[in-house]
Formats: sequence, structure tokens, C-alpha cells
Amino acid sequence: MKPRLTIFDEPLLYTEGLSRLLSQSKIFNGINICNSYETLFEQLKLDPPELLMISSNILMLTDIYKSVEEITSKNQNIKIIVIGNCYDVTDIRKLFNKGIKSYLDKNSRYDEFMKSIQALLLNEIYICDYAKERMINFISSEGQQRLHIKDPLTRREMEILKLICDGLSSKDISEKLFISINTVETHRKRILLKLNVKNSVGVVKYAIENHIID
Repeated sequence: MKPRLTIFDEPLLYTEGLSRLLSQSKIFNGINICNSYETLFEQLKLDPPELLMISSNILMLTDIYKSVEEITSKNQNIKIIVIGNCYDVTDIRKLFNKGIKSYLDKNSRYDEFMKSIQALLLNEIYICDYAKERMINFISSEGQQRLHIKDPLTRREMEILKLICDGLSSKDISEKLFISINTVETHRKRILLKLNVKNSVGVVKYAIENHIID
């Protein structure tokens, strides 16, 4: 079943143009535009979409935090994409902790937006390349010591960790390694538990800090 997308952004000329462009992709069952806080929450209350895009054009960062927290507390199935204004790594981390599933910068191109949509449809998270680069630089500048875990990763878990960092979905990993999706998901859960992280963002951070990936 095709998902529905709600765009919470301004100005109207831009949002209408984006809506028409996205409609041509034939990925969505419907695209709605909201230009006010009241209209958005009325729609979320009556007929919540599967995907929601929130832009920094329409809300300050602190208001995005509050909105994401409020939306996810009432609609856990909504996958939120935030279009940020080149936010700091700490701000991006906080957005993911609040519940967003995808982060793009304003300078992200259309094809990267579509990549993020595909990732969300596969129940994966997505961070734009520009933000990933800032994250790597931030971690490098911190000069943090390597993490030490009591229960080390197995060879298979390390293999899956690297594929997660490459952006592969569980389905892609299962096909590449010739194992079932359930087996991949079991390995994912063990990796998160061993590394004491909550999601794939934490996995990537661990891999970068420990020089597992460049």
C-alpha cells in the first residue's frame, strides 16, 4: 500500500511545486500541504499520514523539538523527516532522540530526498551525506577514546555492522549474506545491546569512533 505524505512548510508556491514534483514519482497515495500549526495538528488528529516532512522554514529548532515530541507521543507510526538549516551534530542527535526517522539539510538535492523516502519505506533511518560529513568531523575533533565493550562483536555481527553503516536494509543484508531477515534482525538487536546504543545512528557513531569505517 502506498504511503501518504504531509508537507509542513512554506511558502505556498514552493510547497505546491514540491507536491506536484513528488506526485510524478507515483510513490505516494496522496500528498497534503499544511502551512500552519493548527492545520497540521487538525489533519494529524483526523487522518494521520504515514510520512510527515517538517521544515525549518516554518518552525524554529526548539519548536521542532516540541512538535516532534508531541506528534510521536500521539502517532508512533508516523515517520518524520526534518529539513534542517545545517544544524549542529548535537541538534541532529537530539532530533533523532525525539523520534524523527530522517534528517536532510536545506542544501540536500531532490534525489537525496527520494533516497530518504525509500529508506523510511524499508523502516530504516536516513541522514543526508552533508550531515554525515559534519558528524564525522565532530567525532574526530572530540578526540574521544575508543569504546570498550565487555561482550565483543562476533565476526558475523561485525560484518552486519559494516553493512548497516553502508546504509543497507535488513532485506538487502539478508540477500547479500544469504541469511533470513529474521536472522539479520536478531543480529541487529544483539549489536545494539552490545554497543549500548538505541538505533543505527549509534551504530554508525561507534563504527566511526573505532575506525571500523572511514
